[in-house]
Amino acid sequence: VMLAKGNRSTQVTQACKTHGGFYLGSIGGPAARLAQDCITKVEVLEYEELGMEAVWKIEVKNFPAFIVVDDKGNDFFEIVNATALGTPVQIRK
Repeated sequence: VMLAKGNRSTQVTQACKTHGGFYLGSIGGPAARLAQDCITKVEVLEYEELGMEAVWKIEVKNFPAFIVVDDKGNDFFEIVNATALGTPVQIRK
């Protein structure tokens, strides 16, 4: 499970589909404020020298997030953009 804001590449979407992963998102500004009360543990797993771009493991409790990419390869941003353009989208089940 990954947690961040914004969309991810098609490679990330494919990796979620292949390996059963999920990418969760939250709203940037409010998420920063909410995180102050919801993050219970933080640990750097890899690339500490990259600072905030490192790979982090965080434990959260009651953090409001939504599924951006699911384990079927459905991408929230792709669906929203296609819908806005009137393009049909296949939702994978």
